Amino acid sequence: MKTYKLTIRPLTSFRTALQSDTIFGHLMWALRYTGSEDALAAFLDRYRNSEPPLLVSAGFPEGTLPTPVLPLAPGERLPPYLPLEQWHQIAGSLSADTLRQAHRAAQDRLPEPWEDGQKYPVTRTAVDRITGSAQEGRLFISMETFYAPGSKFDIWHKVDEGDVKLPGRLSAWWRWVERNGFGRGKSTGRGAFRIEKPGLVEANGILPQVAQPNGFVTLSAWVPRRGEPSDVTYRTRIKRGKLGEALAIPSPWKKPLVMLKPGAVAKLDNGETIQEWYGQMVDKVHWTEEGVVQYGYAYPLEVKV
Repeated sequence: MKTYKLTIRPLTSFRTALQSDTIFGHLMWALRYTGSEDALAAFLDRYRNSEPPLLVSAGFPEGTLPTPVLPLAPGERLPPYLPLEQWHQIAGSLSADTLRQAHRAAQDRLPEPWEDGQKYPVTRTAVDRITGSAQEGRLFISMETFYAPGSKFDIWHKVDEGDVKLPGRLSAWWRWVERNGFGRGKSTGRGAFRIEKPGLVEANGILPQVAQPNGFVTLSAWVPRRGEPSDVTYRTRIKRGKLGEALAIPSPWKKPLVMLKPGAVAKLDNGETIQEWYGQMVDKVHWTEEGVVQYGYAYPLEVKV
């Protein structure tokens, strides 16, 4: 698979985080609306046949990757991101000690907290859809993430080399998402962003490469399959996903799903080789809607633990 990178610049507040499964969902809606229902079904069938044509990462502050999750001293916490330069230095000898040293060396170049966004409560009022005026007594609070001017985020992709048309299609899908916005509140202006030039670009060789790797760090949320590595250090999130677009009515809510956060570290058994992908497309995640799936593939970045 070939590696591609896309960098985006938020223009407004976001009500939805740049999580890998949510990004993938937006790209699939783009496929549906720029193509057809049959085209979407055919693309997803490739995952069901254990031939994922596309992997996507979460969004990370420009020039960084997630800090690997390793056992640390009680109460010890490291910043959530590490500059790519330091990542290259530790990928071949990943341990708690080298991780601490890398963070100390990069202290003056670590993203400031506001670069990853700051959450604030915003008070709003419900609007009467008939009159267009505010509804009395219908105030509510939403949590929104605000970014400093100039903040940018990198999103990594692995694309099937045999599908020569897929990079072009992927660029078109991203342009569709750019025009329509990302996540909750996009119909009222939230989740607006711009794709930085030159757009989706081939990026082979930019991410760390390791001789004789014995493990990997995932750059995306991961739902492991039976038989995948079990020697894993990780943090979890419970994803309470929602359907969007045409499937949001009558019930948008998906079933809760436990996912491993980006940064999880998996160590392989002796002699085992790194695969192109791990994880799965989780089926039956909606209470009533058939065919709804949740993206749970790891984006594996090889390391030597």
